[in-house]
Amino acid sequence: MVILITVSSLCIYIDYRLKKVAVSFATSEAKSIILDCANVAALSTLDALNVNYYDMAVLKRNEQGLVTSVEINSREVNLFKSKIASKVSEELRKYNNVTFSIPLFAAFGCFYTAFYIPKFTYTVELTTTAITDFESRFYSAGINQVLHQILININLESELAMPYCKTDVSTKTSLIAAETVIVGVV
Repeated sequence: MVILITVSSLCIYIDYRLKKVAVSFATSEAKSIILDCANVAALSTLDALNVNYYDMAVLKRNEQGLVTSVEINSREVNLFKSKIASKVSEELRKYNNVTFSIPLFAAFGCFYTAFYIPKFTYTVELTTTAITDFESRFYSAGINQVLHQILININLESELAMPYCKTDVSTKTSLIAAETVIVGVV
């Protein structure tokens, strides 16, 4: 009877510890997959559309040819934003179920013997929502010079469903969509 109680307690403890480690492993794996998909989707979309700075922004000049303002082409930016969000969602659909293995001793915080002991395999369901947005930044680039960057910000909200638990994963990435240096009179 004592042995049965001891073995049962040990199994419950190992299960509890493995679940905590599994959530940590799954969160890390999910973030890696999500960021890779977002970056690949954004870059492939920009490449496919052959986007450059002048597709997204128009430099207004005065009679002397000096830049007086920068106007963002809202129509084009919204088109790029929509296509990038669609492509990110398409890429992420490939990873609805993610499988990974955890060494048994990871439940006890021991990773040194990870290659020599049995591993538990977990499959998690991953659902992600991608929210894309553009940001415009200006930086000093020298005497009477300004660097203008147009960035793509992708916020990714995910839900990770595992047996007996669920966790939320939030991550974001930014990419430079276009940039130029605006030169003034020196």
